[in-house]
Amino acid sequence: MLRCFLSANVLRLLYFAFVHSQILYGIEVYANICHAQLNKLCVPNNKILRIIQNKPLCTPVVQLYKIYNTLPIPELHHFQLLCLVFKYFNCKKNCQLYLQKFFTLNSEIHTHNTRFTNDLHLSRVNSLRGVKCVTFKASQLWNNLPTKLKATKNFGTFKRQLMNFLLFDGASD
Repeated sequence: MLRCFLSANVLRLLYFAFVHSQILYGIEVYANICHAQLNKLCVPNNKILRIIQNKPLCTPVVQLYKIYNTLPIPELHHFQLLCLVFKYFNCKKNCQLYLQKFFTLNSEIHTHNTRFTNDLHLSRVNSLRGVKCVTFKASQLWNNLPTKLKATKNFGTFKRQLMNFLLFDGASD
């Protein structure tokens, strides 16, 4: 048992170095799978957190993530998608060529003013595959964010506020 020999800080560092970093890699794409399939990754991750934090089985999963100031895998997926949209709007100069037309504002589609003029355009989808498309899902999540959060211009501040929003307020699918 490593937790007998290592401090809580070292165990936290090991988790972020060997587990969390692997989960983050490509999460924008692979986490679009169905809940049952994603659960095959969530359950072992929750077990790892419970073991290294030495918490009983009855400990709520949300508490395990709050202690390490991170998010459960589905919310981490939302976090990464929303960071992608933020970078798209606020770092367009640095965006790769393929990302330059990834998202479209409603104001670019039609000229008349509506309540949703500043929201991202949601194209029509006819299948579950369309709903799970990165552009559609990211646009949908962005449109559901509070206006104050969308108006943030600093990436560090945005990430901090978004983490708090997802961790404490939750996000809609």
